[in-house]
Amino acid sequence: MRISGGYLKGRKFDSPDKGPGIRPTTERVKLAMFSVIGEQLVKDKKVLDLFACTGALGFEAISRGAISAVFVEKNYKNCKLIKNNILKLDLIDKTEIKAHDCNKFLKFTNGGFDLVMMDPPFELKNWDKLMMDVTREGIINNKGVLITEHKSGVELKDTYGKAKRFSHKRYGDSEVSFYEVLND
Repeated sequence: MRISGGYLKGRKFDSPDKGPGIRPTTERVKLAMFSVIGEQLVKDKKVLDLFACTGALGFEAISRGAISAVFVEKNYKNCKLIKNNILKLDLIDKTEIKAHDCNKFLKFTNGGFDLVMMDPPFELKNWDKLMMDVTREGIINNKGVLITEHKSGVELKDTYGKAKRFSHKRYGDSEVSFYEVLND
């Protein structure tokens, strides 16, 4: 895998071995995500990468100007992979790894994130609960953005709490929904 934009553009990092449930965000989808939100929604922002797997989305955000990224991943091997990638990319001062289940993390975090990106397993069944948890007041700052990749055919609502969908794209078997949170 490699970073596709920003000051780390072209830098490579490791991905997990192929296996059941392992499906890192493709470069095409990653490029599209950042194209939709543009630089202004990344630069100087605090990022949360949920279901982080490799850390690709958080690394891409930092490369494009985010000030920090928190990676949440429950799989121990993937946490170790993220740590090694952080070292490889020299991002220790801008990153934090939380080895937790994402739903549990969302219950206890103080939030304060400007950009939340998540790519849960395609087999996920409880989308409405996850979306309500991640859009709970305080997790995402006012005018913050939530980007979620999901399997084609999964029907997400246009609104969850104070988050309203502003864009929706399809890329093969993946769809990406973009939400803005307005707390005022």
